Amino acid sequence: MAEFLIYNMVHWMERPSKNNPGMTGLERNHMVIDTDSKLSTVQKIEKKDQLTQKYNSINQPGDIVEARRDDAPRGKLEEESFIFLQVPGISLKVGKGYCVPLINASGVPVRKRKYFVDMAGLIPDSHKNMSLSESVFNSRLKAKK
Repeated sequence: MAEFLIYNMVHWMERPSKNNPGMTGLERNHMVIDTDSKLSTVQKIEKKDQLTQKYNSINQPGDIVEARRDDAPRGKLEEESFIFLQVPGISLKVGKGYCVPLINASGVPVRKRKYFVDMAGLIPDSHKNMSLSESVFNSRLKAKK
């Protein structure tokens, strides 16, 4: 049986900005670049491209980050950042196939993770453990586009 590590945090780029709660961190940083009078137009474009590439490399809530044996040891950081999802009936080999990046037609990675689990309405236990049947897992498994 595979145990999946499901990312369970919101990255600062997706959270409301502390300085401007009406914008996400990503939007605020784009605005800061746009209003920086010391940067040329080319430099602004380059900085915004770098920021977008950084954004595309983050994990998002629900992302399947890792598949491993259900008896694998757990670290302290993992307990803070992940939900441990066990799915009886899915082998480790099949599970590892869900831990791939989203790649465009040119072979360039677009997002860090291709697959995520729709966690809406699912509540893990106090140790962040959860078990889903294979059919429920498959109904909640989504691929990013």
